[in-house]
Amino acid sequence: MATPVVYYKNGKKYYKIQVYLGTDPLTGKRVKTTISGCKTQKEAQQKARQLKVAFENGLYKKQTFATYQDVFNQWIETYEKTVEESTFLKTSRIFKNHILPSMGNYRIEKINVQICQKHINEWANKLQNFRVVKAYASKVLDYAMKLDLIKSNPFKLVEMPKRKKELNTKEEVETQFYTKEELKKFLDCLEKENNYMVFAFFRLLAYSGMRKGEALALTWEDIDFNANEISITKALSRGKDNRLYIKSTKTGISRTIKMDKKTMDILKEWKKHQKELLGNKLLNSKQLVFSNQNNDFYSLQKLVNGY
Repeated sequence: MATPVVYYKNGKKYYKIQVYLGTDPLTGKRVKTTISGCKTQKEAQQKARQLKVAFENGLYKKQTFATYQDVFNQWIETYEKTVEESTFLKTSRIFKNHILPSMGNYRIEKINVQICQKHINEWANKLQNFRVVKAYASKVLDYAMKLDLIKSNPFKLVEMPKRKKELNTKEEVETQFYTKEELKKFLDCLEKENNYMVFAFFRLLAYSGMRKGEALALTWEDIDFNANEISITKALSRGKDNRLYIKSTKTGISRTIKMDKKTMDILKEWKKHQKELLGNKLLNSKQLVFSNQNNDFYSLQKLVNGY
């Protein structure tokens, strides 16, 4: 065993010692480490002996996850394999924009309730969805517990702030939606515009209750004009590199909805318009009901502008 070496920090005298622990059975490499911060030679030597015994008994764990960012980097690799591509991108953005700038550099074992409470309060002051941010930030510390880097997750002990916006009156909430009269006026205006697809699209959303991504993923084989029914089996979403792709519905469950005859007649009329616009590009029953000028998916982030 090496002899402890003296060093000074903030004017105080300390000892450190380099310890050869043995050979890693997995890699075959020699394992060395340094113990520092000891106040006496005896303390340094005693810690060195304890560490060597722990290694020989298979209890030694080298600290490879120093910071919250380190733990996140490994957690996110596993998380990506468990969720839809669109969910993974949304989660990655939350970490990039809110969590990692606040907590990424913290040493994982130093994160306590006070630190977690501080950042939850900050997120609550500026974010409507701060509970979602907190939930994701907590997942990384749950993972750190699984790695035996920490004994408990301090996010479990914080007090959740209440925002004033959560106390909206019923009247304030209702103003976020069209009344029946406003919706009728909106659709009447669209019908008079020179873009029948936009009218058909919003009429379908209004009378079916389906999500926009579900409507944009519809193909003509999903629509049964004889039974006045529409089958919803998929949805359009955005993945890596801004790529649009088809995924399962939000609930993962397919459903069939009964439609009113007028909406179905509007869709039937739109199909005629689409055939004239696309000509020989109109393929078969798998043709998208609502497609862009290139007969491809419409972007979820853009208003439908038609052809």
